[in-house]
Amino acid sequence: MHQIENCHGGTLNDSVYGKRMSGEGKIAKQINDLVKIARLKYFKNKSRQKLNTSLHEQYKDGQLKLF
Repeated sequence: MHQIENCHGGTLNDSVYGKRMSGEGKIAKQINDLVKIARLKYFKNKSRQKLNTSLHEQYKDGQLKLF
């Protein structure tokens, strides 16, 4: 928990848009570097699949159905 606090300037969460999923400091940089290395190693020549929206049911009448 203290490592998360260190990444966000002493707080456990950050409500500022754009900062919530990123951090600052050495630990945040190490995590960022680790993800970059993993992408290069495992996903170097891979392309993303196109999002299939045909299975999504569209509701056009205001309130979304919960059940």
